[in-house]
Parts: sequence; C-alpha cells; structure tokens
Amino acid sequence: MNSSIILKLVSAFVALFLIILLSSNLLSGVRLDLSEGGLYSLSDGTESILENLESDVTIDYYFSEQATSQLPALRTYAKRVEELLTEYESKSNGKLSINKIDLAPFSEQEDEAALAGLQSVPGGARGDEIYFGLVAKNAAGREEVVPFIQPDKEAFLEYDLTRLISALSRETLPKIGIYSGADIRGGFDVMSRQQTPEWAALQFINDNFDLEWIEDDADAIEGVDMLLLIAPQDLSQRLQLAIDQYALSGGKVMVFVDPYIETMAMMNGMATVQSSNISALFESWGVAFDESQFITDFENSMVVSLGQGGQPTRHLGLLSLGPNALSQDDVVMFGLESINLSSVGAMSAAEGASTVFTPVIQSSAQSALADVNVLTTLNDPSTLMNDFVPTEQRYTIAARVGGPAESAFPDGITVSEELADGEGSVDLKLEPSVLSSENVNIMIVADSDVLSDRLWVQVQNFFGQQIISPWADNGSLLLNSVENLSGQSELISIRGQGRYSRPFERVEALQRDAEERFLAQQEALEAQLIATEEQMFELEQMRDGGDVVSLTEEQNKALLRFQEEKLKIRKQLRDVQHQLDQDIDALGTKLKLINIFLVPVLICFFALMLGFRQRRIANA
Repeated sequence: MNSSIILKLVSAFVALFLIILLSSNLLSGVRLDLSEGGLYSLSDGTESILENLESDVTIDYYFSEQATSQLPALRTYAKRVEELLTEYESKSNGKLSINKIDLAPFSEQEDEAALAGLQSVPGGARGDEIYFGLVAKNAAGREEVVPFIQPDKEAFLEYDLTRLISALSRETLPKIGIYSGADIRGGFDVMSRQQTPEWAALQFINDNFDLEWIEDDADAIEGVDMLLLIAPQDLSQRLQLAIDQYALSGGKVMVFVDPYIETMAMMNGMATVQSSNISALFESWGVAFDESQFITDFENSMVVSLGQGGQPTRHLGLLSLGPNALSQDDVVMFGLESINLSSVGAMSAAEGASTVFTPVIQSSAQSALADVNVLTTLNDPSTLMNDFVPTEQRYTIAARVGGPAESAFPDGITVSEELADGEGSVDLKLEPSVLSSENVNIMIVADSDVLSDRLWVQVQNFFGQQIISPWADNGSLLLNSVENLSGQSELISIRGQGRYSRPFERVEALQRDAEERFLAQQEALEAQLIATEEQMFELEQMRDGGDVVSLTEEQNKALLRFQEEKLKIRKQLRDVQHQLDQDIDALGTKLKLINIFLVPVLICFFALMLGFRQRRIANA
C-alpha cells in the first residue's frame, strides 16, 4: 500500500473524527424529522402554548446517569426527553426553566426525589435504584409530578409535557360541569360483589380540568365552561330546565346517550335494556333519536372470541371505526385513528328543525338498524348476521348541533317542593328566563359505552401505580371534544401526533371480502348439516336399547349414508374456513417475495448504475 493511500485514509479518519466532534457540540438537539406526520417535531399547538404562558414554570428533571450505565436504550430515551425539554425552554420566552438533576446512588438528591413523589425502579448497574421523572412547579407553588417517564409512552410524550406545563401556567383550570347516570366514578358490582374503579376517561379529563358534579335537583347550571352529560337517565324536569336554559344562554353542551348502556345492563342477575335519552331537549334542539334501535355495521364490525379457545366470530354491534368514518373537517376528529363503540344508536335531524345538524361520526354503508331487545339475550354474536340486510345508508353516530333553537319548556314546569318544617310539600311553577337562542353549541354521541374502559384502555399496575395504556382513541375523542368546547383546542393538534398504530387495512379489507363471499356457502352447509343430524337422530331413536337389529337393512344403510354425508359436510365446512384465509396468505406471500427478492435486486441495480456512472465520470 503506497503512502498516498495511507495519507488519504488517515485524512478521512481525522475528518470524520472532527465532523463527529463538531456535530455533537454544535448540532446538539438538532434533528431532521422524516417520520410520517412529523412524529418528532414540536407541533404548532405546543409552540402556541409555550409562547403564551401566563406564569413562570420550573421543571426539575431527574435521571440516574450512573445507575443506567448498562442500559443504553433507556439512556437514549432519556436524552430524547432532555433535548425536548431544552427545546421547550428555548421557545417559552423565558417563562419555562429546566433544571437537570443527575441522581447518584445513595445521594441526598435521591432522598429528595423520593420525597417529591418520584418512583424508583430496581435494575441499575449494581442493583441500584433508577429514577427517571420530573417535578414541575409554578410561581404560586402548585406542583405536578411525573413519578416515572414511561419509555413505551413515547407517542404521548409531547402531549403529556405540554398538558402539564399548560395546566401549571394557567391561573385557573377550565371548569367542566358533569352529570352522569352511569357509575363512572366507580361503584359496586352486584354480580362480582366488588367495588368497581373509576373510569379511565374520567381520569383523563380530571388532570386538565376542574370538575364540578351536577346533581339531579339542580335549579341552574352556572359558572362552568361547558356541560358534559354521560348516559342521562330519567332526569328530573328541574334539571332538564336547567340544561335547557344553560344551552340557550350560550353554554356549550356535550351529551353521550345510548340505546343500550352495557355497563348498566345487568340488573339482579338478568340483562335488561337500560337506555338513556333526553327526548324533550332533543326535540327542541332538532334531533331525532330512536332509543329502541341500534346500529349493526358489517364493514366496521369487530371479531371476538367466545370463551377460552372459542371460534372467532364477527360482532355486528361491536364497532371499530377508522378515519373513513370520521369527519376530517372537524377539529375534534383531528389525529383520531380508531374509535371503538358498542350497541350504538342512530341520530338524524328532526323534520322541520331550525338547527343545523352536522354529522361528525357515521357508520359505513353496509349498515342496518336492529331491535335493541335482542341484546338482552345475545349469547352468540353471529346470530346478528341471520336477518342482516344492509340498507346502503350511513347512519349518524355523533353530530354537532348549532343554529337557532327554542326552549323545550316555554310554559315552564311545575315541581314539588318540600316544606321547611317537613310537613308536606307545595307545588312551585318554574318559568324559563330565556325562551330562544340564535346559536346553540351542542355535540351529541349516541353511545356511552365508548367511554368504558373495556373498549379502549388497558390498566396495569406498575410498582403500585396504575398505568393507563390506551389502545384506541376513545379517550382522545372525549378530550378533544372537551378541550374544543371549553376553549382549550391547542392540545388537540399535539395529541394528534405520535401515532404509531399502522393497521393492515388491505388485509382487513381482504378478510371482509372473503367473509362476504363464503358466508352464504357456509350458512347453506351448516343448515344441511343440521338437517342431516336431525335425520340421524330420528333413526337412532328407533333403536331399542341400542340394538341395531331393530333397524331394517334399508334403515341401517340410510344411517350409514347420513353419517358419511355428515363427515362430507363437515369437511366442506373446514374447506370454507380455509378458503377465508387464502387471499390473505397470498398477499403475505407476495409481500415476502417483494421484500426478499425485489427490494435487494433494486438496491443492487441502483448501486451498479451509480458505480457505472462514477466510472464514466472518472474516465471522461
């Protein structure tokens, strides 16, 4: 090897070393975000909030550098958090201060971190405790603690940090009035005889809002930024008048109604229809809602398993809605990818309504309405397919209602009031103070089970702390709506980022098409099998104590023929089941061939072309 080549190699090595050294110092925190949707860039909502902070916020960021020396993945993520906090600080106009604290094992700072509420995790280099959290404080002394920053929640990192900073910077939190006919605050399960926990959806909004619970005997609703009604049932006329007046006075209202409240369906060990409706108010708002029917939707239906090891079955009343079902023009739907619902109602604009009815969530065209009473005895969801005939109509599941409206109680209401001495009661006439409005602001969702934990969240215990891990966007739907209606819409664009879910939409479409093609064939074979088994049963009954001689030779031949036919039909059914997966398997094979052969061939081709081009330039 001649000296010129050695000199070139040494020069290249020195140049590379200098580039790495300079970039690590001069370009610290600089990132090129090539991910879909700008996964690692600050959103406009975050920048807007940081530029308009009302008061100073200080964040103490704790991380155990020494204890994590053998955990490179965690250290990389910690560096990502540190860089993000530095970027926050640079864009806050001096309102945000970040202090990084390196926690050495057995140090006084470790004790201070534990006293501040941080959660330690064993697993350090020498069995030391690892701290990875932060404590945020505002000028008034109010404090927020993140006990341990979960690496598997990186998708929500920006939203969580911005929400925390925004909440501490505001002088007062937005106030949300809540009325619920369901036990969203937890209660007692009669069947299991155990206490039920608070719904995760309530915890989601509890962090960022001041919640005020509305009682059924409320005369007026005042001092709240918006009103949230969840599964309202048998509301008193007094409360209905209060809601009516709040909406007509410019108050913003969000309502979750339901033709079948599954969380309250079991009463005394038996399933009963528990529905929610506020028909008088809906009529004045120009909304038609039939609580006796629910939506069945083949295209958006989910596949469930019946018991342990049970056959997967499509449930037409259990829906998973993707972006195609959501109005992309509505800010509340921003960034939502999957919303799961169950036993959903259908709404429409009432005939002659003065209000403007705008759908924001709709079913697919492969939908129909079914009687809600079938849900009380539904043991096998596949039976919903029996009489299912799509109407080719998209039913509205959620909608905004705006425009002019009149009071539902123009003549007032009469209520019974207990006398102060407890002796009897007296009737009082309550008159509305507002009879009409030029523009009401109401959002309605025809399902309350959408907020129940089972449809969108997994709750895990992490060293004694409850960790909520969403697997659908139901909680984001509620948060987006509350933030929008209460005037905190900047956070919507932040939570819309960081979505890592990439469903196999092509595979799901192939599976639905295959099911449609083979469903009729499968039903015919099953009916034929049932008829054959009935004929076999009739012949078996003719036997006297199992004595085959009691059957004639012709009957014995018929029995054998039916047994062979039964085996043949069962084989055909198995073939149909296998055919359901053939298209999906073919697609998988095609993708494997592309990844294994085509992609490397293309890379080699471009490499050869590049080498050929460079050789031509060198020879020119």
